Amino acid sequence: MKKLFSILLAAIVALALFGTVLAAPKDGVLDIAYSIVPDSLTPFRPEVNRDAPYFTEICESLGVFDSDKVLNPWLAKSWTTDDNGFTYVVELREGIKDSAGNPFTADDAVWFIQESVARALKPVFNKIESVEKTGDLTFSLKLKSNIVGTFEKIMTETYGITKAAFEASPDEFGSSLVSTSPYAVTNFVASSEFTIELREDYWQALEDMPACVSPKVSKIHWVQIAEASQMGIAVETGVVDMVMRMPIATGMQYEGNPAFTVEKTSGHQGYQLFFSGAETSPVANDQKLRQAIAYSINNEALIQALAYGNGEPLYDVHSPIMIGYNPKWENEENYPYDVAKAKQLVAESDYKGQTLSILCSGNGDMPRMAQVLQAFMMQAGINVEINAAEMAYIVANRLDGTKYDMFINTIGGTYLADAWAIRYDPNAYSTGDGTSRKDYVLGDLLYETWTPEGYTEENIDKVHNYLKESCIAYGLYNPYNYCVWRTEIGVENEVYEIAGTIAPAATSYTGL
Repeated sequence: MKKLFSILLAAIVALALFGTVLAAPKDGVLDIAYSIVPDSLTPFRPEVNRDAPYFTEICESLGVFDSDKVLNPWLAKSWTTDDNGFTYVVELREGIKDSAGNPFTADDAVWFIQESVARALKPVFNKIESVEKTGDLTFSLKLKSNIVGTFEKIMTETYGITKAAFEASPDEFGSSLVSTSPYAVTNFVASSEFTIELREDYWQALEDMPACVSPKVSKIHWVQIAEASQMGIAVETGVVDMVMRMPIATGMQYEGNPAFTVEKTSGHQGYQLFFSGAETSPVANDQKLRQAIAYSINNEALIQALAYGNGEPLYDVHSPIMIGYNPKWENEENYPYDVAKAKQLVAESDYKGQTLSILCSGNGDMPRMAQVLQAFMMQAGINVEINAAEMAYIVANRLDGTKYDMFINTIGGTYLADAWAIRYDPNAYSTGDGTSRKDYVLGDLLYETWTPEGYTEENIDKVHNYLKESCIAYGLYNPYNYCVWRTEIGVENEVYEIAGTIAPAATSYTGL
């Protein structure tokens, strides 16, 4: 972190002296700024920050989604099912080896899945009934139910990590990583920066990889810059070549400037407000209070205040890019801004003036968002305090509804069923769903949608309508993503990741 601070300080001085865009050194390294880099290189991690663009660079998985939301074989060669998605036989590619020379076989895939089940950090692994080796390069995966999207998510969350390398690590890959990836992590400073470089001994030809992850860059340096203005200074002065998911207010400044290329895409997650389901929270069993809060929120004002108009309302709790989203929902009434209605519902609720807490990350726009929401709720007569916490606190307490009354969060996924499983399945965690709620009525509705034949418009509507009426969660807005890079790096043959933004490692550059 001290190194990063020194670099940024030098950049600030340079900018002040020269007042112009400085040339970046052509050193063959793609320097990228992102708001968060890992605090550990362990492959066993919770869902937090799972969609960060660097994870596919440091860990290969059995399969990977491309920008068309098609699951491509990666470490897996093929898979088949003969019982409508309850059981799959997966065949691995031949000759897979990690950077320590250990072969990756069915034994390792089975071990990784079993270890993921035991650690219970991702709810998708709780959907597995059994996994067993059937050959040196084949294994059988049996699911508890043929839930839509479950097999696909397991394929993208099972990494090319060998048991031998993991057990040889003194800190479970906390500070160094051995994986099958074409990139090796050559430098790592937790929550600060890391560098990856192409391996000379990678186990297959790069052109044989899925296009969305096939490397075109030999060396990439990722650096954590959480503060928006520092992101801007870093890219202006050439400290970094690219900033991914730059805050909107900063990203807008580069539109129309030929020295920079701005790529603006629809957000892939959106922001949501989740209400605690813990019995200790006043909002847990008070539907009218939750609805009052929803009516008190002016979504358009949120978009203007926080995204400067660069965003769109959410018509469901979750993102419109997820498979299963229905555009007809955009014509439904979804708690339009109405302070009078909010006050009426507050009066009809069990609310007695208690101070409610909003938990949010202390990074980016989250604290400001919480402040705006606080102001909206206070207009409706609801007292609110804000807990803008460090990411370590968020990770430790995000599933504990006793730690908050409301939680601002973002939820990713390919299918709506993915997001539902993470947030609302009452059996997902030991405490219930993602907010400590145990709503088995909702659970039954979820389970109806989880089979291939049950993932229908009618059943999806039932979940959508239940979430809207019960208001246990509320979609705030969906900001646009800004990616800004120096035009001089010469982006060509751009490749996109599943979220629709640039896949930096798989894209070609002429000016590095």
